This record gives sequence, C-alpha cells and structure tokens, in this order.
Amino acid sequence: MIARTLVVLLLILSLFGCGYHLQGRGDTLPGGVRYVHVAILQNATLEPFLENAVTNALLDRLIRSPGVELVDTPDRADALLTGTIVQYSNGAMSYDGSDRIAEYRSHMTVEVALRHADNAQVLWKGRSSWMEDYVANADKALENDREQAAIEEIALRLADEIYSRMVDDF
Repeated sequence: MIARTLVVLLLILSLFGCGYHLQGRGDTLPGGVRYVHVAILQNATLEPFLENAVTNALLDRLIRSPGVELVDTPDRADALLTGTIVQYSNGAMSYDGSDRIAEYRSHMTVEVALRHADNAQVLWKGRSSWMEDYVANADKALENDREQAAIEEIALRLADEIYSRMVDDF
C-alpha cells in the first residue's frame, strides 16, 4: 500500500516538474506584456459587421484578464493585438421530413497576432475557428436574430480560445 502511494506521488510530482499544466491556467501574456492595445479586426469576408462582434469579445475577454490592462492608443501599449476574420460561412446543416431546412451552422475563422509595440516583433500568432448551430424558422426576422446570436456566441468562444492560447504561448 505504501509503495503504491509512493509511486502515485512520484508520478504526480514528475508531471509538475516537467512543466505540465492545465490549458488556460497561464496568467501572463507572452513577453511579459501588460499594456495592450486592441485594433479593430479586419474583415476579409463578405458578411458585414463581424469585426465588431469579434473585436468586442476580445476586448471583454482581456478586460477580465488578470495582469492585462487595455490602453486606448498604440503609443501607450507594450503590445498590439491585431487580426483578420478570414472566413465566415452560414449554411444548412439539417433538413426536416418535408425537405425544409431545420438547422443552420455558422462557422468563422480568425487569424490574430500579438506584436511588440516598439519593434513589431511577433510575440504570439495563431488561427482559430469555431462554429455554432441554430434552429431555422419560417419567420426570417427571427432566423436573422438567431444567426446574429450564433455570431455573438462564436465571437465569445473565439476570444476565450485566443486568450487561452496566448497565455499558454501555444
């Protein structure tokens, strides 16, 4: 019994000693960055206003982050967060028994980079995608509202994933 406990304890200690940690448990941005300016993302898609949803979600995520302070101008920042929405699609995902669309799927991909403000050196760069499904409706206004809700959810998920990957430097 003591031998088994000792083996388990040594295994746990070896995991921590090797630098393993749970994803999203980092608490600092790469390069020790504290002051960040977030530029409005570029929208390389044909869907209007996606840049607003994703930029706002990134701002909200960084506001809640310990050790990070947002600044309103690049000259006050340690680093600049920039990015591009490179893809957005929205299409039928499933059909009902009458061959009408029952569900749609929205999918978005963004590329983001955190660059040092002084020399534009890339501190972190990544690409993230997320998708969200929503129920179709014969009322097109309601269906458009559901698509907008899906876009907002995608933006939140992307912001969380980007932040997590930045602090993990992954």
